[in-house]
Amino acid sequence: MKRIAIILDKNLEIGAASNVAALLMGQASLVEPSLYSERPVLDKDNVQHAGIQYSTVILKAGENQLHTLIKLLPIDAAELKSIVFSQIGQSLNNVFDQYSLEISSKETEETKIVGVIVWGEEELVRVATKKYSVLK
Repeated sequence: MKRIAIILDKNLEIGAASNVAALLMGQASLVEPSLYSERPVLDKDNVQHAGIQYSTVILKAGENQLHTLIKLLPIDAAELKSIVFSQIGQSLNNVFDQYSLEISSKETEETKIVGVIVWGEEELVRVATKKYSVLK
């Protein structure tokens, strides 16, 4: 069984937090398409529903906690994957080349991480994220 955890900066306003969570989930689904079913999930009225295949939780953490989490996560592990989003990304709209250039010129901590998505085997995700509380 797999699990997905999205950990957001606890100081984000609800709109910004929702946006960061959506961006992280979208990027994760590109990296690992199996997070969503390939088959449409349709109700009796033929309305399509989200085909997410794994339990997903949204948690909150402080900025320092986000950086600590990133440092503890394996970079290229097959069993636990992660992606981050930063204040740099929040500040740049519709200028992907500039965003990419700015990110590539900075250390991770300098980018001011505002969200992390972690996914993989349920127990590994739970261990990595157990100290964070549910976003309310």
